[in-house]
Amino acid sequence: MGEKYISSGVASPSGVLKTVLFGILASFILPIIYIVLVRLIPNIWFNAICALMFGMFLAYFIDLGIKIGKIRNFKIAIGIAVFCGLLAFYNQWVLFDVLAYSSKGFTFKLTGADLKILLGDFFFLFSHPGILFKEIMYLNEVGTFRIEGSSTVSGFLLWIIWFGELLVIMLSVIFTVGNGQIAIPFSEQNDSWMTRRKFIHRINYVEDKDTFLTAIDRKEYDLLKHNEEIVDAQNFAEVVIFESPGDPAKYVNVINVINNVDKKGKITPKKKNLVTRIQLLNANI
Repeated sequence: MGEKYISSGVASPSGVLKTVLFGILASFILPIIYIVLVRLIPNIWFNAICALMFGMFLAYFIDLGIKIGKIRNFKIAIGIAVFCGLLAFYNQWVLFDVLAYSSKGFTFKLTGADLKILLGDFFFLFSHPGILFKEIMYLNEVGTFRIEGSSTVSGFLLWIIWFGELLVIMLSVIFTVGNGQIAIPFSEQNDSWMTRRKFIHRINYVEDKDTFLTAIDRKEYDLLKHNEEIVDAQNFAEVVIFESPGDPAKYVNVINVINNVDKKGKITPKKKNLVTRIQLLNANI
């Protein structure tokens, strides 16, 4: 089997700091948007979608930091994602609690004085997690919302819903970061991220993975060149190429595509990753 891309594991202090700062910034901004949305549309399924998007947008900011900071260490990237995810979840609870206990409640009709009070309350609760938890305990007893056709949700069921919310946010941010910038090959020679070639090659469908990889090991790179004769209705394989100017190494993902054609002629593609980030040296493709 061809040699796969292995990151150098480099994560400079300045790069980590930049990434953490991007994540912290997002962890204070995104909870505001999240709270507004879930209060405007108090639906449990909409809330779940918002929680998923919350995690994904947070991951986008972390990804930006990873890209700028040139972090090539997977464990550190995931560690930052976990830290920022927990911080963002904590911040949204602080904001929710501040609004729930404010004299005006959840409203857009706030004066400058109101905002100043809310900001002061926010930083007080942020720095006093013990008080925050006690107030959350009380909110759990009285309930915070109702599911259509039932009474106010409280107690153990509400704890389960809140835990599910945390789980959705954390899993989405971890998964998105783990499959984002950190998964793209880095050219140590050029000290820059490799770019994904916009044009995706189509090659013959790979029937046997082992035979295909053996051919790649023998540097039979012509197998990866684009075949213009392949049409949409056929089964084929896609070759995604990562490269950097002047770097002799390229990395490719090969994806088998099965096209199912129904009676009306509609094509439904089904993709399956065959190999990811396989190294090619001095390949002219």
